[in-house]
Amino acid sequence: MHMANVTEVRQNASKIIAQVLESGEPAVVLQRSKPVVYIVEASAYEEMLKKLEAAETLFRAEEAKSALQEIARLRGKMAQRGKQQDSVPLIRELREGEGR
Repeated sequence: MHMANVTEVRQNASKIIAQVLESGEPAVVLQRSKPVVYIVEASAYEEMLKKLEAAETLFRAEEAKSALQEIARLRGKMAQRGKQQDSVPLIRELREGEGR
């Protein structure tokens, strides 16, 4: 990975971009010896965005799965206690108008 400070980027931006495109490796821009910006190929950046979106979708799906498992666990616990009937038949009956 190529490293350049801000001054070098100002003076040699075209050269640094050409190196990134030629090598396929990103360049890091340093300011006061700390990384502040990476220069990457547009296609590599777009690919990173796609992967991030896919990871976020997977994370949301896993969260939903966990929530459904927790609901199922709680329903099972409630059914074992016998304190409350399953409300699904009642709701279905009311929705379909059979309860009138």
